[in-house]
Amino acid sequence: MHRTRAPRPIARRLALALVVLASLVPGAHAQTRDVAEVLAALEASAAAIADLSFVLEGELIDEAGQTFRLEVEVLAIPSEPAIGLYIVQPDAIADNQIVVVGDEVRNYTFLTNQVSLYDTSDPDAFGGLLEPSADGSLPLSLDLAAVFAGWDATIEEDAGDVVTVRFTNRDPDAQMQVVLATVTSDTWDPIRLVFFRAGDAVFADLRFVEWSRDQGLTLAEVTYLPEDAEVLDRRQ
Repeated sequence: MHRTRAPRPIARRLALALVVLASLVPGAHAQTRDVAEVLAALEASAAAIADLSFVLEGELIDEAGQTFRLEVEVLAIPSEPAIGLYIVQPDAIADNQIVVVGDEVRNYTFLTNQVSLYDTSDPDAFGGLLEPSADGSLPLSLDLAAVFAGWDATIEEDAGDVVTVRFTNRDPDAQMQVVLATVTSDTWDPIRLVFFRAGDAVFADLRFVEWSRDQGLTLAEVTYLPEDAEVLDRRQ
């Protein structure tokens, strides 16, 4: 007479299945990287960029909870430094352009076909949306480690192919308290930035799409503005 084997408990079968699945998933056993190593990689990656194009898209959320779509086409040559922004969303300022070259900001308004020239140290250069730093420069940088220098940095998640760094502001009274920066681990390029106010309220969720490095962009391409625009010199 043959003995009938008793079936294994379901819990044991499930545990075995999870072990097998985990062994098949790339990066399932990846170790969390040291945050200093990640910051150094971000700095080195940004420093190696010759030129860059991408689309910055996402949502901005005001204190009343109203959401605004953002879409901006970006071209940059960091060594100049030069950066050109073409605004697609929000609708209210669609087709406006902003060009920063060295210490000059060229702010193009589509409706009036005018270009206003500002010093980068002038708070009005971006309509008061950005404040100049203590040295008079505007906080525009492709180096996340430099942008958030002075903040506390920790690894929020290490998924192997992508890493999320949590930057925490040391100033408890600042409007921006926390930023979660998700980057690729092969090229250390940014994928997503999520900004939080105090109380963990999200006020910006931004994604980097169509990211392309080192295409051979020229300064003329990055700084292009309509040639027939009226120029208003507002430099101090």
